[in-house]
Amino acid sequence: MAANLPRLRAGRLLLEVQGMQRKWESYIVALVGTDVTNLTLYYYKDAADKLPTGMIRLHSASVDLMEEVFCVITLEQTWYLCADTPHDAEEWVDLICTTLEAAAMDAPFPSHADPPASSNIGDGGSRRRRLSSHITTSTVQEIQSRDMSTRVDEFLEMYVRSDEADIRSQAARGALSWSCLRNITWRLWLGCLPMDAPLGEWVDITTRHRRRYDQLRAKHVPRGLCGHDEDSMRLPVVMYDEASSFLTNDLDDHPTEKRSEDEVAHMIWKDVRRTRSTMQFFQNDRIQRTLLHVLLVYAAEHPTISYNQGMGELLAVLVYLLHVERWKVSNDDESEDSYVHVDMVDVDTANVLDATGLLQMRPFAAIKATCTPNCKHAVATLLATLMDDRFLEHDAFALFEQVMERMAPMFCPHATSCDRRGEFSPRRDDSSLLQAQCDHIHNVLLRRVDPVLAAHLHLFHIPPEVYLLRWLRLLLAREFPMYQVWVIWDSIFGLSPTDFAFVDMLCVAMLHDNRTLLLAQDDTTGLLHALKDLGGSHSKLVESARKMHTQHQLDALYEHFQQR
Repeated sequence: MAANLPRLRAGRLLLEVQGMQRKWESYIVALVGTDVTNLTLYYYKDAADKLPTGMIRLHSASVDLMEEVFCVITLEQTWYLCADTPHDAEEWVDLICTTLEAAAMDAPFPSHADPPASSNIGDGGSRRRRLSSHITTSTVQEIQSRDMSTRVDEFLEMYVRSDEADIRSQAARGALSWSCLRNITWRLWLGCLPMDAPLGEWVDITTRHRRRYDQLRAKHVPRGLCGHDEDSMRLPVVMYDEASSFLTNDLDDHPTEKRSEDEVAHMIWKDVRRTRSTMQFFQNDRIQRTLLHVLLVYAAEHPTISYNQGMGELLAVLVYLLHVERWKVSNDDESEDSYVHVDMVDVDTANVLDATGLLQMRPFAAIKATCTPNCKHAVATLLATLMDDRFLEHDAFALFEQVMERMAPMFCPHATSCDRRGEFSPRRDDSSLLQAQCDHIHNVLLRRVDPVLAAHLHLFHIPPEVYLLRWLRLLLAREFPMYQVWVIWDSIFGLSPTDFAFVDMLCVAMLHDNRTLLLAQDDTTGLLHALKDLGGSHSKLVESARKMHTQHQLDALYEHFQQR
């Protein structure tokens, strides 16, 4: 049958045979078909073979990509394929997704000779839009379907058998894309869980965070917005004017305070209703109320910063991750299969780790040990507490507060430092820290990496804050689909956990990776339009930024020794 169908693309790939991890075999893979009924990936052991060794039917399939590895998720199983380079893998995924989309719309199939849509200068990032619906759905469904034993095994590989430097390095290369424990890693990097705290203290630490949030919510959120029954979860219809607001009358004794808090609450509620409006998840009443609660509490607890537009976008990324990785209450499937690709280690069978030893150790201990059943049970109990869906709002606040400790100067630009409560000391001059950061990215980093592009932007008098403000304030959260934002944030949190400085390099890479498009613009209007919608691969973006970051560190080290 394959011989009678047009071949859209063919090439040699590694294929993970029968879904058995780490058993890769080389095949000639061909994308073949004329419509949705016969669209198939056939794989051959040798190019001269008349009959294929097997096939992957693409009807109703979805595709995920991580560097040079991509997976095809079908109703029957998940297939993993590996190309020679990330670019080759991206081309395969691009063609498969384009073909699937064409099949869904009864449009002509693209040929391999056709250039990828995103390579068109005027296309402004069509690739990432086209892939997002496929990849987001498959990733979320796969993570949510993981059973208890899979999560326990991943926990042991990451936090017991790996060291911190290796996990940071792997995360910056996108290795957490298939993890179901990313939120725990973020808690460690951001300080919600102290790196020096034994695993046995994590439950107490998390419980204290949750109790604190309960107290703050009771203090700052009006009673009419705090309910948990079905009726109270229905969000109010807001008609806000000078005479009325959706808040209760709790603050009647303080009309000035009430008016101020009403205005902040109205601003938050208005933004919450617009947050990620294209995602059905964020149209859910409970989720909108979660965003509203967390932002109200943060604004009240940190009055110097209060609330500013964009904070809800940062919070949404955290809330959705916690939702996706939440602990399943029921667990009928005890399969030992794991979807997570973690580098395996040789385990010394003489070294046995029990529950007591586990709970006494710190994370990333890099211990090669065999875990006893009671050790695995202790991990399962720990995960059930840390990822309890009932405390999604509490855990989101803890993460958000830590993110904002680093991000507050982006929203309160005349401040330079903050204490644990986020109270700022004013700058002595009127210059903005945000403005200074934009100038540094444009006039120092970009000019060093790509002086031609920097001069081009300067020629048309494009102020750096015009295109950098949103990127910096939202950590690129609006430039990519949600699952890709997680990968980008992995690199920011992993490589610069104290100040998020790596985002500067990501901004430079964003410009440099799109230099052809930007240099092709010959007027200010075209350049501004292009800057508003830069496309490209998130994995390539992170990789480019990593290389720039490394080179920047080497240059700084060289300059340091030159001055001695």
